[in-house]
Amino acid sequence: MKHTLLKAFALGLALAAAPVFAAVPDGLITAKAKLALWTSEVRSTAVRVDTNEGVITLSGKVPTGEKKALAEQKVRGVDGVRSVKNLLQVVPAAEEKRVETADKDLEKKAKQALKDDAALENSKITVRSVENGVVILGGEAQSYTDQLRAVALVDGIPGVRRVNSQVKGPDALGDDDRTTFTQRDAAPTPPGEARPGEARRSVSDTRITGSVKMRLLTAAQIPSMEISVDTVNGVVTLFGMVPTAQVKRTAEAEAARVSGVSRVENQLEVVSSAQKETAQAKDEDITRDLKLAFKDRPDLENVNTSVKNGVVQLTGKVTSGWEELSAVRTARMVKGVRGVTNQLEVEHHATPRKDKPGS
Repeated sequence: MKHTLLKAFALGLALAAAPVFAAVPDGLITAKAKLALWTSEVRSTAVRVDTNEGVITLSGKVPTGEKKALAEQKVRGVDGVRSVKNLLQVVPAAEEKRVETADKDLEKKAKQALKDDAALENSKITVRSVENGVVILGGEAQSYTDQLRAVALVDGIPGVRRVNSQVKGPDALGDDDRTTFTQRDAAPTPPGEARPGEARRSVSDTRITGSVKMRLLTAAQIPSMEISVDTVNGVVTLFGMVPTAQVKRTAEAEAARVSGVSRVENQLEVVSSAQKETAQAKDEDITRDLKLAFKDRPDLENVNTSVKNGVVQLTGKVTSGWEELSAVRTARMVKGVRGVTNQLEVEHHATPRKDKPGS
C-alpha cells in the first residue's frame, strides 16, 4: 500500500513537471482548493494540499472513503486545476465528543478571533450569522489568502461545525504573494526564528510555501524533485520522497530557515529510488535540453539560461514569484543539471482589485 502511494506521488510530480503553461498561479490554486475543502464537509486540516504547474496533490488522512472522494471532487472544480493526485488515506477516526456551544457564544468568539488577528487588520471580514454551529462570514478581504486565513481561524474554534464564506474580495493573491521568493541578500535565519524586526503578520502561508519551494529547488544538496510543501498558520509540512535520511534532515533545516515558519512537520519518506540520476552530462547537452524545456513556455519567454559545470544560471525577467519558481523548477528538472543559480528579476505589477463573492 505504502509503495503504491509513493509511486502515485512520483507520477503526480512527473505530470507537474510537464512544460504546460499554467494561467493560474499555483499558489492561488492551492488557496482556492483549501477554501473549497475547509468550507465543505471534508473540513480536515489533516489534508495536505500542494500544487505544481496546475497538478494538485492531496495527502494525509480522512475518516471515510466518501470524504476522500468528496475532497477530490471539490479540488477538481477549482479554476486552473489540470489533474488531481489523490493520495489520501482512509483512517477511521476515533469518535470525538462534540463540543456544544451556544450560537451566540460562537458568534462572540468568532468576532473576537477575527479582531485579534493582526494578519487580518487590512481586511474587513465580519461574522454575518451563526446557526446551529455553522458560521457564515461576510465583509471584504484584501486578498484571497486573507479570506482563507479567516476561515481557518474561525473553523478552529471549539463548537464550530462548519464555516461558510460569503466574503468578497479580489480573486487573486495579495501583492506580497506575487513578488520574488528569493532572499538573495538576507542573512541565514536560525531554524524556527523570525528575522529581527519582522512581524509574523507580514508573511502569509502562501508566500511561505513559495519561499520554501524555492529554497529546496536551489539547494544543491537536495537532489530530490519529489518533495511537496503545505503551510497552515506558519506550520510547514513536507511530504513526498527523498533518497536518504540526510536529505530528509537537510530539507527540514532549509524549510525552517524561511521567514515566518514557526515549525516544520517532516513527513518525507526515505526511498532509495527517489534518487535523481547523477550521470555527468556535457554542458552543451544540458544547454540543448534547456532550450527544449523552455521552448513551449510563453510565460517564461524572457528567461535566459547559461550552463557551467552542470550548474544553470537563470537571468532575465518574469512577472511574478510564481513564474520565477516555475522557471527554477523547469531548469532543475533537466537531466544532468547539478544546481540552479537564480538571478531572475521579478517585474511586479499589482493586479487591479476585482470584487466578487468568495467560494
